[in-house]
Order: sequence, then C-alpha cells, then structure tokens
Amino acid sequence: MNTRSHRIAVALAAAYVLALALILFWPTPVDRPVDGTLNEVIRWAHRHGVPRAIGYHQVEFTSNIALFVPMGYLASVWWRNSWVGLLTGCLISCCVELSQTLFLPHRVGSGLDVLANTTGAGVGAVIVYIAERRLRSRRDLVETPGG
Repeated sequence: MNTRSHRIAVALAAAYVLALALILFWPTPVDRPVDGTLNEVIRWAHRHGVPRAIGYHQVEFTSNIALFVPMGYLASVWWRNSWVGLLTGCLISCCVELSQTLFLPHRVGSGLDVLANTTGAGVGAVIVYIAERRLRSRRDLVETPGG
C-alpha cells in the first residue's frame, strides 16, 4: 500500500473508531431522537410486504451487527489474525456494555447487544479470512512451476 493509501486507510479507521465511541458512550440511546420515525418506517414497511416479525428490536439487533463489522475487519487486519479480530470485538463489546450499565444511567447493558456486536465482528473477521485465503491461493498458483 502506498503512503497516500495508507494515510487514507488510517484516517478512515480513526473516523470509524471515533464514531463508534460516540455511539457507544453517548449518555442516552442514540436512536431515541428518531425512535418514532423508525417505528413509522417499520409500520410502512409492514404495509408494503415486510413480514411483521421484523420490528424495532430486529432492526436494532441488525444495526448492532452492522456497527461492529468494521471492528472485526480492522482488528483482524491490524493483528493479522481473524480470531483476534473476533475476540477483540467480543471483548470491546463486553467492556462497553458493562460501562454502559455502571456509568451511563440512561443506557442499559445487554447480553443481546454483546451477541450482535460479536456477530458483527465475526463477519468482519471472516471477510478478512476469506480475502487472505484467496490471496494466498493466488500466490501459490503464481509461484508453483507449471501452474
């Protein structure tokens, strides 16, 4: 990676970590200002064919997964180990949920959030793992005589 690309990658990673910290440690739930609007969107989606089994809690759970995909990806790339990426996401999530419970009276730590966040980190780690395997197999093909 050239210097410019490296700087851009570091800047994007730093922006993600800052945004993540703001979301996770905001004194009140970050979705509170749009809570009513989100419920309206979900009701609209139900009227247009989205199954009623998909509600606010499912959207929140999925959002937590999406929020931690970059965490698993970045940690896996940083430590060059997908398992470490997964475990980093789990550890950070456990620490965040405990901190919310202990220090943020308007936030509630949740085991389901830990599950969703860890799942997201796992998805990010798997993306890195698959990409590394594909690169490794391509290198092996190039380096193998007659291949």
